[in-house]
Amino acid sequence: MDTLRGLTISFIGAGTMASGLIKGLLAAGVPRRALQAADPNPAARQRVRRAFKIPVTDDNRVVVRRADVLVLAIKPQQFPEVLAQIAPVVKRAQLVISIAAGIPLRWLHARLPGRPLVRVMPNLPATVGCGFAAITAGSQATARHRAISKALFACVGDVEELPERAFDAVTAVSGSGPAYLFFLVHAWEEAAKRLGLPADIAARAIRRTVEGSSRLLERSRDPAAVFIQKVASKGGTTEAALKVLARRRVSAHLVEAVQAAARRSKELSWS
Repeated sequence: MDTLRGLTISFIGAGTMASGLIKGLLAAGVPRRALQAADPNPAARQRVRRAFKIPVTDDNRVVVRRADVLVLAIKPQQFPEVLAQIAPVVKRAQLVISIAAGIPLRWLHARLPGRPLVRVMPNLPATVGCGFAAITAGSQATARHRAISKALFACVGDVEELPERAFDAVTAVSGSGPAYLFFLVHAWEEAAKRLGLPADIAARAIRRTVEGSSRLLERSRDPAAVFIQKVASKGGTTEAALKVLARRRVSAHLVEAVQAAARRSKELSWS
């Protein structure tokens, strides 16, 4: 909190990720008076204003003018228009943080020359304070700018500073990662229903199993393979299930899927 003390943090975009960050910052002790947001969508403005009691406007330039830190929490396709609008009022002392996938620092530097820039790849669990974010800093960003960025995203999860060349992999692993788990849970629930479990009981059993298993992994330095052996007894029910997964090459297919996500991230990256 000391790193963020006294800073005004402005958000352009008041959607899901911005809301998660605002919630995390408030929970960490950042005062409401230090936060503000802009969004063209009246419903988004009303939702954020009601939820967090912070100033929200439809004019991006208003929040830029009084920001120490500016978080660009908008969709990639909105960047050309928004940056053309705000570039004349972004001061060289202001830290600009982008959380958009596929927009490299060189593209941002070309439109905001001389400004300190940091690119961040967060993920959806940040909205419940359990995210993972990778950050990479531009050439104008100082050690203090990097520390501010880390402190901001530490309010909603873990943060690692990585070179930008790693961002396609981070996008595939943690950015897209929640969808892999949701896909598995969906299939798991379908299997439970076929076995005759009521849908609500199946959903609760699976969600608690996912939550508890995640805690076991988090509290241990052992690799996931060690926990597989702890559950799978020789000749038992778990081994029967794992044999099917191995025969169907599920592990290899998952690796292939994550690699495909990384390739697509690279293809979508702006030049």
